[in-house]
Amino acid sequence: MSDSQQRRGVDAPRAGSGDVAGSAIAALSDVAGAREKPTLAASDRGATPDAAIVAALAHGALEAADGESVDETAIAAAPAGMGPALAAHLPAGADPDAVRDWFELETIIDLPAPALSFAEAEAAAADYRRAARADNTRRAYRAGVAAFTEWCAMHRQTALPAAPATVAAFLAAEAGRGLAVNTLRLRHAALRYLHLLAGYPPPTASPLVSATFAGIRRAHRRPLRKKTALVLDPLRAAMREIPDTLPGLRDRALLLVGFAAALRPSELAGLDIAALTRHEDGITLLLPWRKNDQEAHGTTVWLPVGKTDLCPVRALEAWLAAAEISEGPLFRRLWRLPPPRVRQGAKRKPGADHYRLGSNPIDTDSIALVVKKWTGLAGLDAAAFAGHSLRRGAISSGVAQGVHIARLKQFSGHASLKSLEEYVELDELRHNHPLKDVL
Repeated sequence: MSDSQQRRGVDAPRAGSGDVAGSAIAALSDVAGAREKPTLAASDRGATPDAAIVAALAHGALEAADGESVDETAIAAAPAGMGPALAAHLPAGADPDAVRDWFELETIIDLPAPALSFAEAEAAAADYRRAARADNTRRAYRAGVAAFTEWCAMHRQTALPAAPATVAAFLAAEAGRGLAVNTLRLRHAALRYLHLLAGYPPPTASPLVSATFAGIRRAHRRPLRKKTALVLDPLRAAMREIPDTLPGLRDRALLLVGFAAALRPSELAGLDIAALTRHEDGITLLLPWRKNDQEAHGTTVWLPVGKTDLCPVRALEAWLAAAEISEGPLFRRLWRLPPPRVRQGAKRKPGADHYRLGSNPIDTDSIALVVKKWTGLAGLDAAAFAGHSLRRGAISSGVAQGVHIARLKQFSGHASLKSLEEYVELDELRHNHPLKDVL
């Protein structure tokens, strides 16, 4: 039994439908790269066909799994009315707080230990099904389910299985609070996943909920507010504010590496020193996976040795040397240590701050805070910037330099020109307006 199941204190769930088998197969094909259908052990041949297939796939995959990333779309939608349970059963009409706690535990993922028996393999299959959603997706779903169960408790409504009228009323109430349509879309998806996970037909498939959500989208549509690009001049202004302390060295390297390689916050947070290769004229970084590389083939990005104070290579080397990092994540959390105690009545001598370096990587929220902190201290509107401002700024700066869109696509790693165009269109119009010389 895996650690996550021991925490949940439940028995291994039973698989019993083609959709459950399909979910496990989809997740396992990404996690372990399974290529051949495993042979069932004699002790497994008496199990139901789907359960045996799921368990055998899990058994074979565990021997080859290396913690690879999983496509967050791997779990297929279960047909309405069938509702096969993807996790341990939760009784209908359970207390909303119990529903919230159960869902949070069911979406905490541990990579299973090697499976020896059918029961262990079956439990491992359940863990892999949970791994078919990305970390950020599961976090957003937990927030959505927590909001829904709190609302149900307040209004004395059944949270699971929820009636379509209850879900429609909840979405309307959330829209009335001024939540963005994208946030409501996540709420909608979270409630659908909650019911699929528990084995109930999702009420989100009801015409009542569909019509309500369509009306919300129409009534509350508004332009998507995108974060401001951190282009060269604001970036230089932010650099001037960063001191040469240990946190300052980290933040300078983080900002310049993210900008120079046009990285997403999740890619920046996931950098590891094992993926770093030094060259005379720069550094290559291997990204184990990207948004458009869910199969985790790996993508190499290049950091050139610069000629100005925006050089990402010098900034990165200065941080690694000061932090004495030789293995593990490149960018990590730091804690300021309290000053040493002094005897009562004695004066404390001024001295430099001391820090403790964490072993875990910095998270994407902290990257956004770093960007906001230094842009704010540079006199800019900190609220307009976030972690993604580095990537937008790199692409916008390339447009301003007249770089061809095909080279920009290669540089940014976008899957298609269409997805890159939304970055480029306004900047291209700004710098190359067809009437700028005649108006």
